[in-house]
Amino acid sequence: MYDDFVWMEKFGDLLFQRHVAVASVWGLVALRLADEEFLPFNYLSYACELQKSAKDLEDEVSGKGISLNPLFKSIEELTKAATKINDEKKAINKAKGWASIWKKDHSKVRELNDRLMMAERAFTDRDGLFGRTWYKHLIYAPSKHNNYGSRSFPGIQDAVEEANNLKTAESWLTVQHEVWRVSRAVNHVSLVLNGELT
Repeated sequence: MYDDFVWMEKFGDLLFQRHVAVASVWGLVALRLADEEFLPFNYLSYACELQKSAKDLEDEVSGKGISLNPLFKSIEELTKAATKINDEKKAINKAKGWASIWKKDHSKVRELNDRLMMAERAFTDRDGLFGRTWYKHLIYAPSKHNNYGSRSFPGIQDAVEEANNLKTAESWLTVQHEVWRVSRAVNHVSLVLNGELT
């Protein structure tokens, strides 16, 4: 809201060098996405980060009667699916040789890339976050109270914050509901990566 052109020109990036650098980085990302045989998405590291965030969340909700078991189970399934798709990539590369994959196994490469691409979309929910329906991603979104901050599991985090403020049993039921929503989304990602859901 405050970072307008005048502010940027006088204080933020006087010679617009940072803008050029960021544009260069995004250009390289676009080139890599366009030129790679397989999309460079690593859902194994994604699952690892989700596991860390879930552990942090566990500390926040301990003693509140909230079960994070569905979330941990769904992340475990995501880890298995990510390992499986990484193994599929390796098998395709090993079986046909790197240079000949595109010509001989076009349909396998395309199908695997489609699964990788659709997996990120499976983290979204058409209803969006409670009170902020324009944010559809259930894993990463801006914080409700800090426009510059981003949080993992924003729907759960917002519900925990509200439950801590209200201190009612009903508000903790909302937290559990958000845990189930996120768990369902992570399960959908696992199904997409396994090729069971499109």
